[in-house]
Order: sequence, then structure tokens, then C-alpha cells
Amino acid sequence: MPKKEKLPPRKGASALRTLLRYAGGQKKGLAVAAVCAVLASGMEIVGPFLTGRAIDHIVGPGQVDYGAILGYLVALGVLYVFFSVFQYLVSYLSYACAHRMVRAIRADADDRLMKLPLSYYDRSASGDVISRFVNDATAIADGLVDGITQLLTGAVTILGTLGFMLYISPVVTLVVLLVTSITFFVARTVTRLSNKHFKAQQALTGELGGLVEEMVGGVRTVKAYSYEDRAADRFAEINGRLYTAGQKAQFASSLTNPTTRFVNYLAYIAVGVVGGAVSGLSAGSISSFIIYSNQFARPFNQLTAIVTQIMAAWAATIRVLELMETPPESPDGPEALEAASLTGRVRFAGVDFAYLPQRPLIGDFSLQVEPGMRVAIVGPTGAGKTTLVNLIMRFYDVDAGAILVDGVDAAGAPFRERDIREITRSSLRRRIGMVLQDTWLFGGTVRENIAYARPDATKEEVVAAAKAAHAHSFIKRLPQGYDTVLDTAGGSLSAGQRQLLTIARAMLSDPDILVLDEATSSIDTLTEQRVTRAFAKLARGRTSFVIAHRLSTIRDADLIIVMNEGHVVEQGNHRELLEKDGFYARLYQSQFAAAE
Repeated sequence: MPKKEKLPPRKGASALRTLLRYAGGQKKGLAVAAVCAVLASGMEIVGPFLTGRAIDHIVGPGQVDYGAILGYLVALGVLYVFFSVFQYLVSYLSYACAHRMVRAIRADADDRLMKLPLSYYDRSASGDVISRFVNDATAIADGLVDGITQLLTGAVTILGTLGFMLYISPVVTLVVLLVTSITFFVARTVTRLSNKHFKAQQALTGELGGLVEEMVGGVRTVKAYSYEDRAADRFAEINGRLYTAGQKAQFASSLTNPTTRFVNYLAYIAVGVVGGAVSGLSAGSISSFIIYSNQFARPFNQLTAIVTQIMAAWAATIRVLELMETPPESPDGPEALEAASLTGRVRFAGVDFAYLPQRPLIGDFSLQVEPGMRVAIVGPTGAGKTTLVNLIMRFYDVDAGAILVDGVDAAGAPFRERDIREITRSSLRRRIGMVLQDTWLFGGTVRENIAYARPDATKEEVVAAAKAAHAHSFIKRLPQGYDTVLDTAGGSLSAGQRQLLTIARAMLSDPDILVLDEATSSIDTLTEQRVTRAFAKLARGRTSFVIAHRLSTIRDADLIIVMNEGHVVEQGNHRELLEKDGFYARLYQSQFAAAE
């Protein structure tokens, strides 16, 4: 467990401030709900007193005061009508406040998610992030609103019933207090015991959600490798731990109810014996006392459920708080430049970078790329090829050295050799078109997916981009053509078709620099040749960085950078590198020697 999670005082204070902040946003609604809760509880407390007085007018056969009883019945009827109205308002306002709090929590969480650096997503399971975003937000609002409302109602009930019992008989009241006080100590012990289990339960819920998201998202791979049984075993293992944690939490919390009910029965006996035999209370007063003793103990009986909700909300708050407190992507400096365009000149000057400080990846990397050059980056897996793309896009910042570009700012003034850290991320990324090996489509039409970077693009522009990417023909065969709605998995599209859509998306964005990370890996050879020609046309006059494992796609590159273990081991064009008979030549021969 990370060290920061071992600081309960700081976490507790932060969680409390977080809860109060979201509750403060609904203070009017919660205040009205609190007033209604107080009124409803007060009316519920008055009822047993009137019931006892009505019973006292039933003295014996033929001695019943029907007029007085009728008056009490009318009063009780009016009382409980208003009680029902206020109880409804408490429920309605509480849930309304809860839903608004959920909306506010998720809006803040979504805002933070969009600002978090890529490194957060690299080290976090997406299912766990989704669980914090969905389940934990709901648990916070439900636990906070319902828990606080019940606590307030319980406090009013305890104080009100105590006042009426003292009015009827202080002696019997003392007996009831002595008997029912045991409930408080039982509930307090159970609360401490169940708290840790609820925290474990909430964390395991996120872990299970992460596994399910992983299995559902990769269901084709799961089935292709006959991984169903092992996936089921992993699910059963985590689900078993979740079951055990939930069972312990529920068992610990459920101890309160039977224990407190047993104490209640002792209180009833004490009221009957002391009230009737010792204090000489009337039948009506004893009846009122029995109801009041039950009402007095009820909040303690419900304490388990209340504490369960509050503890679940507390654990969820800490999990959401970890998300909220994760440092966002470093903001652009006040002097950051807004780039209107880039010339395509890029210079890596002594760049050092490591994802983990103890494991350097790129060391003292230098490279000069002139405008319009097509630069291919090749090398074995883990050599640092994709890392260069991450650095160019500023998904990560360099640890040492700098990446410098030329361009024109928003005012039309040219700039030269500007560190990309001195350019706003949004303007830098808008000028770079990126196509990844892993395709990503969102729930929307084909046209919307292609126009992702340019929502204002016309239909003609979208079609032109699709034709350039050789995607137009298969799009026209879809049920609704460009208006066909896709889900996040791309619907029934093949991997190659999904990749063609992302290529069309990049072409429509009309970037100054192209970054292609295995952009044609899922496309058949014939289509790859066509798309490669389309890219060559698009890249004319633009700088392009091409990461490729299939060396046939980069033979015509102006410059080939050969990387190994984070260092540039060779560079030159295809012919020059083959003549060197070095690392690149061995890579090339391993792919083409047999065919040639």
C-alpha cells in the first residue's frame, strides 16, 4: 500500500472537508430537509403521549369517555397527516440533494480526469478509475444525505422522548436510561469493528470492477486464447475476497440489531414492573412509556444502518479524494506561447527521460529534423520509439535537455527554436496529427468520429478525408453510410476499418507534423500500399515521424533513426544503413532475407 494511504489523520481531515464542501453546495435543501425532519420527529413523539391520555379515558366498562377519546383520535389523525407530509418532504429533499451532490462530485471528478497526466492512466486500472467515478460518488451522496438526515431525526427523537418520559415519571425514565444505555456501548464497539471492513470492501469493489472492464474490453483475446476458465478463476478469487470482506462488515454491523432488541425487551419489562408496581402509573402512562422506550432505543437500533452508510461514504470519499488530490498535468506557464502553426523543424537537444527514476530509458538523445523530412524510427521493442512520440506530444516532459520547434504564434509573429514546454499544450497538439496502433472510436456516427478534431468540418471535407484514407468505399456500404452510429468498440467494423477511420481523422485535422505509430499495422498489404501513398501525399511539405516494425513501409524515408535501449545507435537513409551492415541491416535481413 502506498505510503500516503497510511496517514489517516490527514486523510480524515481532507475527507471531512470534502464532505462538508459538497454538503455546503446543497445547504438550502439540506436545511429545509432538516427542519422537516425535526417537525416530523416532533409530531411522532407527541403521538404516544396523546395515545396514553386516550387510554386513560377508558377507565372500565360503562365508564368510557367517548367524547374525550374522539377528540384525541381527531388530534392524532391531524398529527399523523402532517407527520406523513413532512416525512415525504424529508425523503424527497434528501434524494434531490443526493442526486445534485452526485452530479457535482462527478463533474469535479471528470474535470480532474481530463487534467490528469498520462502517467496516472498508465499506472491505474481503468475499471478502478470508473468505480471511483461512478460507484464511490453515489456512495458519498447517499451515505452523507441519508446518514445525516437519520442522525438528525434520531437526535430529535432521543431528546423528545426523553423529555416526555421525564414529564411522566423521572424514576421510570432513569430505569429506561440505565437499561438502554447498554445499546450505545454495543453500537460503539460494532462501529469500530466494521469500519475497517467497509474500507476493504470499497477497495475490492474497485479492483473487481477493473477486472471486469479488462475482461469485457478484451473479450476477443480472452476467447482466442481460451482464457475463460482462468478469467473466471481470477474473478472468483477477487469476488471471494470481496465476499469475505463484505461478510465481515455486514456480520459486525448486524450484531447491533439483535443485541439492542434484547435490551429493548428488558426495558419493556422494567417499565411494566417499576411503572406499575413501584410508581403506580396509570395504564395510559405505562402504554406511553412503552412506546417511548421503544422510540428512545430505535435510533440506537438504527445506528448500525446509519453507521454502515456513513462508513461506506467515508471510504468512498477517501478513494475519490485520492483521485481529486492527484496532481494534475502541470499548467502552461503565464508566458506560454500560443502556436498558430509549426514549420516542421524539430530539434532534440541532449534529451534525457525515464518513466521511473531508477530505470533511465533515453539518455543524451540529440536529433535535427528539417521541415518536410520523413523520419522513420525503428528498433526492437522497448527501445524507446513510442517514448519519443510521447515527448513530442508533451504527454510527458523531458527530464533533461529540450525539444525545440519553429513556428508562428497567434499574432502572426514567427518564432525560432522555442522549447515546446514554452508553448501551450493545446496549441502544440492541435498542430500535430497522430495515428496510433491502438484505434479509438467513441459512441457516435462515422462522420462525428472522423471530424473528432474538427467538429465544424463540412460533409465534403469529411468525405474527402475518408477518400484520401481509402475508407470511403467501406463507409458507403454501411447501413447508414456516414451517419451509421458506432459504439466505443467500433461496432461490426474490422480492426483495419477502424484504423482507416483514425487515419481519416488525422488527415482531416490538416496538421503541420504527422506522427504515425504503427499506423498501418492492422491493414492488409494492398490497402497499406494505398494508404502509404495517401500519407506520402499528405506529408508532402510536412514533417512526419513514422514508427514502424515492418521496414518495408519506411524504405523511402529521408532519415531512419535506429534506436536500441533508449539510444540512437545508427541513423541515415535505407541505402546508407544497409551499406553499414550494422544493427539496421540485421533487422532488415531478419525480415526480408528469406523472401529475397
